[in-house]
Amino acid sequence: MAIGSRLAQNLGARVGQQLTIINPQGRATPFGNVPREISYEISAIFEVGVYDYDKAFVIMPIEDAQLLMLMDDEIGMIELTTEDADDVNRILAPLAPKIADKALIVDWKSMNASLFEALAIERVAMFVVLSIIVLVAVFNILSSLIMLVRAKTRDIAILRTMGASRQSLLKIFVTVGLLIGTAGMVAGVILGFVFLFFRQGIVTAIQYVTGLELWDPSIRFLTELPSRTDPFEVLAICSLAVLFSFLATLYPAFKAAGTDPVQVLRYE
Repeated sequence: MAIGSRLAQNLGARVGQQLTIINPQGRATPFGNVPREISYEISAIFEVGVYDYDKAFVIMPIEDAQLLMLMDDEIGMIELTTEDADDVNRILAPLAPKIADKALIVDWKSMNASLFEALAIERVAMFVVLSIIVLVAVFNILSSLIMLVRAKTRDIAILRTMGASRQSLLKIFVTVGLLIGTAGMVAGVILGFVFLFFRQGIVTAIQYVTGLELWDPSIRFLTELPSRTDPFEVLAICSLAVLFSFLATLYPAFKAAGTDPVQVLRYE
């Protein structure tokens, strides 16, 4: 038989050893109910990546399982694999009325409902945190451009006296702000993909340095930090970052374009 990696770790079991499984139901005898004990050789140790499976699941031939569980030729569950896992409800809908009185249909979403609820909550929390970080970056661009306008007030006034229009000054500061925002967005995307690619190594390194277990499989359900990149979400986030950068440039750009050269250069 094959056992999960967490189960093997808890039992101290290795491939080739014998493992005895006890069925407490057993059979009735004149001396009472005797549990059934059968020893199996561990032929493999598997790791699915889901903590509950790795700590409690054992895989063996169906004949041996029926013998252990005293089920004769009966089976307790049939597992089906669909072509599209996300559309499992629609695929299994025609099957439900046909076996309504004989069996119960349980899909992978309902089996792992607690896991998906935890991931959904964490997803919302991360979205709020990242939105605050983006807003902080936008305010940094805004404050930097305002300081730039204040520092370059005399130069702006000279440009106005030399014939520069308000529209040209507006374009200059909008372009500067967009370049800053775009450069930050590109650098963020690159760093994001680097962190995603080496995410598990980074988590392990932080755990080694701090001595804290950041990713406890018994709490997180999964043995490793999962990641799935959605191109549409990445594109939407990049677009929002550029849009916010553009909006942050409007106030300092209009302030620079509205500079009165007469007032600035009066005492020069």
